[in-house]
Amino acid sequence: MITRSIMAGLLLVLAATTVHADDVDDAAGLSGQQATAALEGLLTKAVDAGADKRALRIRRHLGRLYVAGGEPYAALAHLETAANTELDAQHALDRLRYAEALLATARQNIASRGMGRNVNPFLRDALTAAAAAAKVADESTPREIISRMHLVSVEAHYLLGELDPADAAWKRAQLALGKATPRMFDMLARVRYAEERWAAAGEAFEKAGNALAAAAAWDAGRKPERSVPLYARAIAADPSNRAVLAQALRGARYTGAHAALHDALTEIPVPAAAAGLDLLLARADLLEAAGRPADALPLLQDAKGRSKTDPRAYLRLGRVVILAGDVEDEDVWDRAAAAYIEAIKRSPDSEGAAEGLSWIASRDYGRLWSAWRDERITSRCLRVQEALVAAAEDDALAWMNLGNTRRVLGRHAEALAAYSRAIEANPFDPAVRSDQGLALAATGRADEALAAFEKSLELDGGHLAGRQNAARALWLSGKDDEAEAHLGAAVRTARAIGRSPRTYRFLLDRIWRTRRDPRLR
Repeated sequence: MITRSIMAGLLLVLAATTVHADDVDDAAGLSGQQATAALEGLLTKAVDAGADKRALRIRRHLGRLYVAGGEPYAALAHLETAANTELDAQHALDRLRYAEALLATARQNIASRGMGRNVNPFLRDALTAAAAAAKVADESTPREIISRMHLVSVEAHYLLGELDPADAAWKRAQLALGKATPRMFDMLARVRYAEERWAAAGEAFEKAGNALAAAAAWDAGRKPERSVPLYARAIAADPSNRAVLAQALRGARYTGAHAALHDALTEIPVPAAAAGLDLLLARADLLEAAGRPADALPLLQDAKGRSKTDPRAYLRLGRVVILAGDVEDEDVWDRAAAAYIEAIKRSPDSEGAAEGLSWIASRDYGRLWSAWRDERITSRCLRVQEALVAAAEDDALAWMNLGNTRRVLGRHAEALAAYSRAIEANPFDPAVRSDQGLALAATGRADEALAAFEKSLELDGGHLAGRQNAARALWLSGKDDEAEAHLGAAVRTARAIGRSPRTYRFLLDRIWRTRRDPRLR
């Protein structure tokens, strides 16, 4: 006979291995990882106890939670098992959920790795699972569920590039439901877009409520009269949304609708302070692209005062001032330089500001060699180059350019200081050493100048400027043979790289003439 104590022990063991419906509901009601961990534990118990129906219910919960938590791959094993278990009337729905989880896994892989071999098996399996779900569906299966089965096929075929089967599956989804939902129109629009049927894609995206996608489709079909109102409504809803503004500008560039989009945006009130900056900049960009830079200037003047840190208004102002003005007017270049300097102060890493300043500096630097030197141009050239080195203190080229400008202006001590900073930033540039030698020679430090020239040739034996400057310094100090040796090497190097040796031959000729008549030295 079984004693009372043995019976009690058996009951305790049974209680420990039994999974109650309330336990499953309590675990499913937890949040996130707590819920999945609790359910995984209950699933192990249910499987060990042979409670197949309870295990099926737990698997359904786990599949739902993993998919909702953005882990569809983790749901696959549970949903596949549920799909292959025929224990109740939800069999078709289980197969559908498995198909949708396969599709979600494929989407994740596309987002992280792009379309490839790792995606195709999931899409093919999704098609198989959706077909299996449709096969077991019957008259009691809700029409919405049947429509979802076909929509899985639509998206899988679409992602595989199989557009005709996708189109056929969409029609079956619509027929099953008796109407087309926004989600269905969205899928149809994607198929039409892939087929390059732009008008059909635009119409479908609009019916799906996806205004920006619809605008992109109308742009692709070069129908700005349809895309511009969509962009205007989206921007009016959020004037500071840079992504929407950027898409609208791209569309306007593609369709040539700059003026039309600008006119539509003028109807939108400009938000106060920094919130209105992006809208003003977009309108200015459209006017510039439409060939109306002068009309963009007032907008940029308004925009530049809306942020103490954003350089974009000043960047555009520097460019538009030049486009709208007379390039022979020095006021134009002063205003452009001032705008670019303000931009680079706000964002020292701004490539646009650096390019604008370098352009102005190179233009002015070429005019510093003129016999008639304009103090205004001189001052601006220095301001621009000082702004460049202030923004990038480790830029050897910027320091060298500043040193050259100071040297041309006769400010040799300041030039030497700039060359020292350039050498500190890049000690291996022969051009800096050669230019440093010129400044040293101008201050009467002939030996140091020659040493600088020799250093430039030590760094690069083919550096022609270093050869020429060293030869000139040696010639002026009466060392004609050494000067001739440098110039001979310069002539050979110039010929080897396809450059004219005329300059070096001219200096050789002067050396030969001074040999005959020292008074010519």
